[in-house]
Amino acid sequence: KRYGCRLAVEDASLSVMAGEILGLVGPNGAGKTTLLRIAAGLIRPTSGVVSPGFAPRPGTVRYFGGERTLPNDVSARSWQSMWGVRNRTPAQTERLGQLSRGTRQRIGLEVALSSDEVRLLLLDEPWEGLDPDASRWLSGELARKRRDDVAIVVSSHRIHDLASTCDRCEFLVSGRIIPPAVITDQTTPTTERADHLFAAFDRARAHQ
Repeated sequence: KRYGCRLAVEDASLSVMAGEILGLVGPNGAGKTTLLRIAAGLIRPTSGVVSPGFAPRPGTVRYFGGERTLPNDVSARSWQSMWGVRNRTPAQTERLGQLSRGTRQRIGLEVALSSDEVRLLLLDEPWEGLDPDASRWLSGELARKRRDDVAIVVSSHRIHDLASTCDRCEFLVSGRIIPPAVITDQTTPTTERADHLFAAFDRARAHQ
């Protein structure tokens, strides 16, 4: 993907299977958001294709780009109702822009995770702004979606959350996927998995 003379994503190839959580790791400006938006169909790549392994229908692909992408002037109740989500927020009548960052993030994630029709779930920095309880809720919901055979891609800087949740992690540096991918063995302790991911991230970043 090019923006004028700037190359945001270069020759990046990813695959994610049904029932798999794929982590996308990279420094700021690496192209993670651009790659997720291409996969979601929100922007067109300058070259290359996105090939879903299912027949896309409304609701089968869900993308959430963070609490800053929510409309500030819409009430929490209206936003949730529009997507058919049961109201869970105490401040239902308040506008989204008046709520705390973490509350907005939780509401956006609840909407993104609400559909039983979703086949591909794309989340950009989903743990950002969440308190420990909400972070634990999100990790549990992602595990539930995996059991429902949803293909999930999450980008994040939070290595420990990725280590505890993802089946595989790929590293994106300066718009390119840097191999090898890391398979996270869920039978090993989370701290050990996190150390492995940190080491792999440092190796990938050395290519920058």
